[in-house]
Amino acid sequence: MSNIRASHVGFCVVDSNADVIADNLVHRLHEATAEMESQVNRLYRGRQAYDLNEGSRLELEKAIERLNYMAQTLRDVHNEQTKVVYLQAAE
Repeated sequence: MSNIRASHVGFCVVDSNADVIADNLVHRLHEATAEMESQVNRLYRGRQAYDLNEGSRLELEKAIERLNYMAQTLRDVHNEQTKVVYLQAAE
């Protein structure tokens, strides 16, 4: 089985900059999570002290779904990379 490269199947990521994109993404995620973590913790600690309005709860649910989708996509990328290493070693 030949190794299919991203550039061969029309992805916007080309082989030479996939690592740069991944590194940049990870760096940006670390920065964003560091900024958001204290706010999430504040909301968590006050979860029984106040009620969110319906609009805020809906937006929170949308954010959770979007984060879950991105996390699953990153898991899929990670899982495929472990397969690629195995297949390359087998060839």
